[in-house]
Amino acid sequence: MLRLAGSPFPPDRPASDRPAAALLEETDGLWHGLFAQDGRRLRCEVRDAPADVRVPGAPVAEILGVVLDNARAHGRGSVRVSVRDLTDALAFDVADEGALDVEPGRLFDRGHSGGDTGGTGIGLALARDLAASLGGRLLLTNAGPTTFTLLVPARQEEGQGERRDEYEGAGPQDGVADAGA
Repeated sequence: MLRLAGSPFPPDRPASDRPAAALLEETDGLWHGLFAQDGRRLRCEVRDAPADVRVPGAPVAEILGVVLDNARAHGRGSVRVSVRDLTDALAFDVADEGALDVEPGRLFDRGHSGGDTGGTGIGLALARDLAASLGGRLLLTNAGPTTFTLLVPARQEEGQGERRDEYEGAGPQDGVADAGA
């Protein structure tokens, strides 16, 4: 998390809603070169999210930054970030080709760092708390290949109609821990 303190987002910038596709494009621009320096590939894609769906831009970017930083430090191979539409929410999936080598139940505990990469063990805990403050959740949805899912309430641009009020198709897979509980 401390590596992310140099975030390109100014601290006084308000958390305005952003189109999910634009946010993902910015994420690719910020992280693509870092993964390339490590000889790894980053692929960002919007699967089925409508263009008018918006999310809180800066907080979602910060959460994705924490998860991508963890993928860089602890993951393996190519990394894929994708966005899925869940009607009332968007699911941002971050997956790499590695397998989780720490106890899933402790993954979001403050002070617990996976491996000897010099981590502080606070990044995922803070990202989970930030997701909760948005009315969302950050979950480990698969231990191998490692996949984290950020669920974020979505808003359509004004005048575009209402979205349903329940998360669908986004629960933990393979019995892996729900970090939002």
